[in-house]
Amino acid sequence: MIDILTRTLLLISNALLVPVIIALFGMLLWTLILGGGFIREWFERRKIVPLMARALVGLRQHRPFAQAWASLEAAPSGLPRRFFSYVAGGNADEDVVEQAISLLENDVAAALGRHSFITRISPILGLMGTLIPLGPALSGLAQGNIQALSGNLIVAFTATVIGLFISGLSYGMGLTRRIWYARDMTTLEFLASAIQSHPVVNNA
Repeated sequence: MIDILTRTLLLISNALLVPVIIALFGMLLWTLILGGGFIREWFERRKIVPLMARALVGLRQHRPFAQAWASLEAAPSGLPRRFFSYVAGGNADEDVVEQAISLLENDVAAALGRHSFITRISPILGLMGTLIPLGPALSGLAQGNIQALSGNLIVAFTATVIGLFISGLSYGMGLTRRIWYARDMTTLEFLASAIQSHPVVNNA
C-alpha cells in the first residue's frame, strides 16, 4: 500500500515538472512586459514630476488655482492623467472627487498587486522546478547514469536561478512604483481637497 502511494506521489510530482517550467517561462515573459512598461513610465515621469511639483508649490503658495490645475492637466500620462479622466474637469463635486481618489487607489493596488504576486509565486515555482528533478537525478545516480544525473541537476539549478531572477526584478520594480505612487497620491489628494474649495474650473 505504501509503495503504491509513494509511486503515485512520484508520478504526480514528475508530471508537474513541465507545467512548472511553462509557468516559469510565463512569469518571465510577464515580468519582461512589466519591465517595458516600467521603463516607459520612468521616462514619462521626467515630465510628470516637475509638473506635479509646480502645481503643489503653487497651491501651497496660494497662487491662482487655475494655474496649478493647468500644470497637472498637462501631464501626458500616469496617475495625474487618470485623475483628470475620472474627474472630467475641475467642476467636480465632492462625491465625484472622492470617487476619483478611490479609483486611483484601486489602480495603484492593482498595479502593485501584480508585482507582489510575481514576487511571491516565482520563487515557489523555482523551488518546485528545483526539487522535482532531484528525484530522477538521485535515481540516475543510484543506477550509475551520470548523463541523467547531470541533465536533471542542470534543470534544477536553472529553475532556481530563473525563479529568483524574476522575483528580484519584480520586487525592485514594485518597490520603486510604490514610492512613485505614494508621492503622486499625496499631491493628488491635496489637489482634490483644493478642487472642493475653489470655484468651477473650465479650461476648455
